[in-house]
Amino acid sequence: MRGETDRLVDTGLIEGAVVDLVVRAANAATVVDAQRLVAEFRGFSGVRSAGIVPAVAPVAGALDLLERLPVGPAQWGQELRVEFSAAPARAELLAAAAEIAAAADRGLARACRAIPPPPLHGAPLTWAITTGSRSLILSVDPERGWSALSDSFTAVLGYDRHRPPEFRLVDLVHPDDRPAAVALFLAGCAGRSPERAVDLRLCTAGGRWRTMEVVSRSFVDDAEVGTVVFFAVDVTGQRESERTARIEQQRLARLVETMDDGLLMLDEQGRVCLANRAAHKLLNTGVLEVSPEHDPDDPAPADWAGIIERTIARLGPEAFRVERLRTGFRTRRAVVGEELAFADGRVLELDLVPVTVPGRLGTDGGTLVHLRDVTARVAVRRGLEERSRGLEERNQALVEAAALNNEFIASVSHELRGPLSSVVAFSHLLGDSTSGELSEDQRTYLSVIDRNANRLLRLIEDLLLLSRLEARTLQLKPVPTRLPELLGVAVTERRPAAAAAGIELVLDCPDGSDGPELVCDDTRVHQVVDNLVSNAVKFTRSGGRVTVTAWPGPDGEGWSVAVADSGVGIPAADLPRLFSAFFRGSNVTAAVGREVMPGTGLGLVVSRAIVELHGGSISVASTEGVGTTVTLSLPTRPARIGG
Repeated sequence: MRGETDRLVDTGLIEGAVVDLVVRAANAATVVDAQRLVAEFRGFSGVRSAGIVPAVAPVAGALDLLERLPVGPAQWGQELRVEFSAAPARAELLAAAAEIAAAADRGLARACRAIPPPPLHGAPLTWAITTGSRSLILSVDPERGWSALSDSFTAVLGYDRHRPPEFRLVDLVHPDDRPAAVALFLAGCAGRSPERAVDLRLCTAGGRWRTMEVVSRSFVDDAEVGTVVFFAVDVTGQRESERTARIEQQRLARLVETMDDGLLMLDEQGRVCLANRAAHKLLNTGVLEVSPEHDPDDPAPADWAGIIERTIARLGPEAFRVERLRTGFRTRRAVVGEELAFADGRVLELDLVPVTVPGRLGTDGGTLVHLRDVTARVAVRRGLEERSRGLEERNQALVEAAALNNEFIASVSHELRGPLSSVVAFSHLLGDSTSGELSEDQRTYLSVIDRNANRLLRLIEDLLLLSRLEARTLQLKPVPTRLPELLGVAVTERRPAAAAAGIELVLDCPDGSDGPELVCDDTRVHQVVDNLVSNAVKFTRSGGRVTVTAWPGPDGEGWSVAVADSGVGIPAADLPRLFSAFFRGSNVTAAVGREVMPGTGLGLVVSRAIVELHGGSISVASTEGVGTTVTLSLPTRPARIGG
């Protein structure tokens, strides 16, 4: 046992050994000698541990019994660290420890000197391999100094190995890396050859830093060699690539962690090797803080098998979808947009994407699982679907109501047309002179009856036609038609009424032989033109003018017809509603200098329906108080025959 009782064994013997150790330390010439003295010092009673270690190494033990003695310059970061068992032992042995530290300090200074390379003995092949090696080979003789054995020292660093630089070997090392370099040498002087390589930055002759991967081999116990040999490979480009890759990996990890969507990476066995915070949150794993990279040394890794089983159990009736995902994983087939509805109302959308390793065709790189919470989106979609179904039902009800309405109008109009036709016929008979003489009042009454009966009959005809157009049951009867001739007939029919109202009615149209021939329902087109001319005459003051103009369409395809008047015009606010059924302009009562029979509000509606049934179009341009122009375009052939 070591401790304070050790002093009681033989104080004189201990004192003699300490004196001997101090003397030998004072005469020690190399670091190897110092390391051997350290090993001997560890065997002394009262010393619990002793060793030359980096100054940044963790400190253990009782601080009041610990001695830390610097070895070499402070920037080299080495110290002799000794832990004593008791205060008396510290007092007796501290001088020896200080002398050993001084010996190590002297030895380091000697080993750092540069010397020419020694002659290589042995086979020529050995010489060729050593000097021509890709690695930098440095031999450090603890007593004499260091030398370069391979030509790579010159090729990589730019120094002449046969005439090495005057400065110390450690001066070639970057200041931040010097503690690691000195520790590597100290280990070699202790007879150890560390297994792990160390990265050291060495300064070139041009003042640039090259990163070298360095390993050391100790031959200090070999009487024929007696050196520590360093092998260094230039890894500057490799470390830069690794640094860049590490930065990109860190950026990717941060990106993955900041995503609101969950990401899981599965290996080829289906085990989770990466999971971001969003994935833990979406799957309710209970893990709040996770690393974006899988850590196999994590003392408490997430139980993903249990997590997945609990997740499947929460799916309820939707669990059957999991088999589709498993099949996709086994067959390495992508599954996109799979929705999983949980019993608590949440809905997750999942993508399963097989990953291949770039440059290695067919190599399994695992499977990426992309999770999104689409609960709100699904709720909106379902609401829209329900609303759409409701709209479809209401639309169908409206269609049925419209059909019933058209059927009712058609039925009522048909029933009214017969009696009204009789009223009109008999009013004509009453007005016939052969039926007897009528007084002036009787003729006035008969004129009112005839005029209103005809108006009602015209209204009924328009209603019947409109109902057929809306029900799409009106069939066109297209025939080859010369539009100039049709317009001439329509204008001629309205000239008496225009003349009676003091209005000039003009037709401006090419000769009948000019322009394309229309294939149209001439009766319906005549009805449209008659409606437009009638309206123009009706709302134009005496002395005004109504012009019907026609011209062939571009490339001789179809016709355009414009009916322009200098009448009262239409208020701008009324223009958007002109083609609404039963709509009449707000200024229809404007004075035109004569009595005007009010319209039904169906003429333009019926006209547009007929024109569009032919595949054409109709438009209105009007300025109140100036006049109105209605323009219609008709194709050479109707777009469809039926409604």
